Amino acid sequence: MWFHFCTFNHDPIGRSTLADMAAWFEAGLLDLGHKVTFSDLQMEPQAINLLWECFRPGMGRQISETGVKYGIIATEIPDGVSFNWREEPHWRERFNAFAEVAAGSSFIWTMVESTIPYYSQFCPTAFIELGFSGRLIPDYINSKPEFDFSFFGLRTPYRLEAVERIRRHAKVEWPERFLSAGEVGTLIGKTRVGLNFKQSDRWPVPSPTRLGRLLMAKGGIAAERTETETRQGMIAGQAPDGQDFVEFTLQTLNSDWKQRGERAFETYRSQMLMRSIVESVLERTVSGVSIATGHQSSIGMSAPVPSPSLIESRGDWNIVFWHGQYFALLQSCGPIDVREGIQSLQTRFGKKNIQRARTLAELNVRIAVCEGLRRHSLGRIARFLFRKLRPS
Repeated sequence: MWFHFCTFNHDPIGRSTLADMAAWFEAGLLDLGHKVTFSDLQMEPQAINLLWECFRPGMGRQISETGVKYGIIATEIPDGVSFNWREEPHWRERFNAFAEVAAGSSFIWTMVESTIPYYSQFCPTAFIELGFSGRLIPDYINSKPEFDFSFFGLRTPYRLEAVERIRRHAKVEWPERFLSAGEVGTLIGKTRVGLNFKQSDRWPVPSPTRLGRLLMAKGGIAAERTETETRQGMIAGQAPDGQDFVEFTLQTLNSDWKQRGERAFETYRSQMLMRSIVESVLERTVSGVSIATGHQSSIGMSAPVPSPSLIESRGDWNIVFWHGQYFALLQSCGPIDVREGIQSLQTRFGKKNIQRARTLAELNVRIAVCEGLRRHSLGRIARFLFRKLRPS
């Protein structure tokens, strides 16, 4: 059977975040003897097409007009009105657009088991885990790690606070930009203990891609406890219920983390074969899907104007990427849609609270200037109040 992954609905940054999942799905399908292809802008009429969720209004009609058979890979948590309890306008737009595309989908593979009831209202749905495949064993393992801990992923206030607490006791490497799959492998290889945080206090599940990368590397793992336990999480080992996570990470660093990592790798290899996981998912979702026969050409898909992407939350700022530019948005301004235009936003919220730049380095300079102006303004206000309130 031919499986074709198309990412026409994602911008370059979005595609880069899918690389790990793509590698896992490809490995499982190849282990079963299937054909696997990828494309940024083409759908294949003679294949089962797979699309990662991240849709915009009108895409349901656009995909339907191709006549191809397709399934959706769902990565987000629906909350009834949006995804992931996000209130920004583009997240609600994304949630509504999902229903348009799902209405024509043959099946859905979800990365979060608890979301099956929601997604099943559209079509057959199965929870897909990321298991072991020999194709995924990393080439780079450093026998002399440089870092006590490392982390890769979205910067959020919740995670920043935890990392700062750990840094008081140990060396933590957390790059400020998105890493390629190869760069992630290099980082893990230079690390004693890999960290796995929730995105926020209410996030219910551990990251399957991050845990998978750490398990495959045979290193130490310090995983935060989540409300929902997954097989990966149980194999990797999570912080005991009630124990402070920072305390747990330091205990892990001072334990036989290397031997524990090797044992976890062997358990992962024996209990979670990606081949078996994919085989079960295909039986529940793809077995009844029929594909067009005869020669048919690939169908080109027009790339959409990308939606804004939250790169990180840093201090009081949200860093957003859109249309080749980076935006710094002061969080106290509330939900902001950068598609409104920089001049309109700066008029509404003030130039000190909204900044734009072509590069992250330039944006960092602009943030530093704005922070300086804010401190100066607060200092002037404090001095004024002090003079007014000082007893005469």
